[in-house]
Amino acid sequence: MSKLTYRYILLIGDVLAVAAFVIVGQYFHNMTAMANAALRAVEQIAAIGLPFILLAWLLSAYPAHRPATWAEVGRLLLRSMLAFIYAAPAGLFIRAWLLLLGQPTALLAFAGMALLFSALFVLGWRAIFAVASVALYKRQPQRWKGQMA
Repeated sequence: MSKLTYRYILLIGDVLAVAAFVIVGQYFHNMTAMANAALRAVEQIAAIGLPFILLAWLLSAYPAHRPATWAEVGRLLLRSMLAFIYAAPAGLFIRAWLLLLGQPTALLAFAGMALLFSALFVLGWRAIFAVASVALYKRQPQRWKGQMA
């Protein structure tokens, strides 16, 4: 897997994880039947996802190669968690500001649950991907490992 491909898979997975979080949230809050549900979903995905993607990039949570050791998995997940810890509240604030026309006071009413569930989606995806990467790396014949890094 090339360096570029690995980063793109992580990036696409992050966007899909945030999108899944937003769509599941809209479904459970009966917002999918609204006339502007798709537009609201895109706004929410951007508001929540962009801060995470930016911070994850700055904190090197989009490494050039897939993890080959458990230590590398740990570093990837630590960087991912740090990016999430800082980006998620910012994303929820931006989301509240966009959706409530500059009135982010409703943010505190559901911030805890939103942070928990978005962490399950985003960090859960990254954990599964990182562990699968190491498992696949360890199963490769020795002669191919140098080409995959």
